[in-house]
Amino acid sequence: MRRTQRTARGCAAVAAASLLGAGLGLTPAAAAAPPAGTPSAASSAGQDAITPVTASTTTVPVPVRGTDGRTHLAYELTVVNESTLPATLTGVTVQDRDGHRTLLKLTGDALGAHFRPSGSAPGTKPTDQLSPGRQGRVWIDAVVPAGISFPLRLGHQVSVTYPKAVGIIPEQVTESVANLTVPDRHPVVLRPPLGGAGWLDGNGCCDQVTPHRGAGSPLNGSTYFAERFAIDFVRLGADDRLRTGAVDKVSSYPYYGVPVTAAADGEIVSVVDGLPDSTPGESPANLPLSDYAGNHVVERLPGGEYVLYAHLAPGSTGGRVRPGQKVTAGTRIGQLGNSGNSDAPHLHFQVMNGPDPLASDGLPFVFSSMSLQGGLQGSVDSLFGGKPARISPAPADRADADEEMPLYLDQVAFPANG
Repeated sequence: MRRTQRTARGCAAVAAASLLGAGLGLTPAAAAAPPAGTPSAASSAGQDAITPVTASTTTVPVPVRGTDGRTHLAYELTVVNESTLPATLTGVTVQDRDGHRTLLKLTGDALGAHFRPSGSAPGTKPTDQLSPGRQGRVWIDAVVPAGISFPLRLGHQVSVTYPKAVGIIPEQVTESVANLTVPDRHPVVLRPPLGGAGWLDGNGCCDQVTPHRGAGSPLNGSTYFAERFAIDFVRLGADDRLRTGAVDKVSSYPYYGVPVTAAADGEIVSVVDGLPDSTPGESPANLPLSDYAGNHVVERLPGGEYVLYAHLAPGSTGGRVRPGQKVTAGTRIGQLGNSGNSDAPHLHFQVMNGPDPLASDGLPFVFSSMSLQGGLQGSVDSLFGGKPARISPAPADRADADEEMPLYLDQVAFPANG
């Protein structure tokens, strides 16, 4: 389990940067800036309009029903300040272009919590500032109201101010950007890879930018969000504690070594075994990229999705499964461990569109059978200090969570893992 974040880097578009950076934004003698309150840059039909901020989405989202009973669209919006002036991001809105309904509106503190300039260090104070030529990302969790059908046409509006606006750069601008169509597509339905009650989603999707949700991996010339829907499963005991002894001993975690089983029928495409457990309570240093997932198994599903089971216990996978082997749902493939980039025993579970644990795009999933027990109140970090969890019981009408996806800080129960 990781409580640090990796951030992704990118580059601004050259053509637009040259247009706005050729002295137009900084020359004092340039024409006066448009007055405050200039309407949307997209409002002047038939005329070119300066759009000093450009934006694009990182993926086409797949709708998924969460344990809150709502349909979530989780993805990222990349925003680039193409001008030579500092910008202040003041709002991001996601709209249903057909029904003209607002699905998400981020302003103020909420925007700051979901926006991060590229290259920001983990733990950096939230900001709404975007330097000249710099890009950032907004993490989107748009909730689709009941009754809206798919395909769904989405639009985005980005509002920006330029405090030092001169020339043709407006003081305020609201731009319509990054239109996309969400297809009528359903997430894969999986058998839970673990059994029993007390499993906590300690690092998952969707409304907070958790380490998984915010992880962008710049690899092979592209940025990937393989961990967009990844979950770190840890287990609370009968006393609602994570561990029973010293923080640095895997034996202190009663769920260490429990069986991990295949979540669906499929074919094993890769197996890594033999890596040692990392020391709980410490973040591993200087790991090679190939060891980040620790001992792990990747399974290809009939629909073309791939499932990653990561940080497994040493020696628990190699003798059970091998590449090319066909498995059925429920086949034992390993045991929960603490290998690789992990600071506490857990199962890292994710679905993706390719076989690489990092260089793939993360996909949502739901479990065929699951009960929602409740939600953790407060911080996950307190559990590592040995304190008992404070669990708020699930509402009676939300206890049955079949074919739903666990959300961050959910405590769930699965059928026995026979």
